[in-house]
Amino acid sequence: MPSSHSPVKIEWYDGLDNFMSVAQSDDAVLAYFFTVRDWGFIKEIYTAVVLEDDLHLDSSGFEFSANKLVIYNQAGETEIEKYDFFVLLSRLYNVLIEGANEDHHTVRYETWWQDFIEKFFLLEERCKIERLQQEEEIVTLKVEA
Repeated sequence: MPSSHSPVKIEWYDGLDNFMSVAQSDDAVLAYFFTVRDWGFIKEIYTAVVLEDDLHLDSSGFEFSANKLVIYNQAGETEIEKYDFFVLLSRLYNVLIEGANEDHHTVRYETWWQDFIEKFFLLEERCKIERLQQEEEIVTLKVEA
């Protein structure tokens, strides 16, 4: 299903501030959520995402419900398709992994990093499977029409 949200642009941030990524979106909640300010945030969320567990941190988090997800943070609250959330997270993780590797970031030597990489690959596979299922549903609808 196409997203009802504006596109989210996510880039590695290698400036002096404590940001790992910077996200841009017309949806302030998504822009805030996908702008990673510290590795601790990723460390907190990456396992919950794969298990589809709700996660509540200090002032932000997400809650799964059927095919949707509610994300909330200091910018407010928004609802997003679960598939779109997984695609955006996969994109975020990819940006973070590539950026950390290119910058030879010390986070790559922390004990949780390898597990994070494995969860990233699981998330990528899940996105591929869901995309194929959606394409199959579209083809089935066209054939039945």
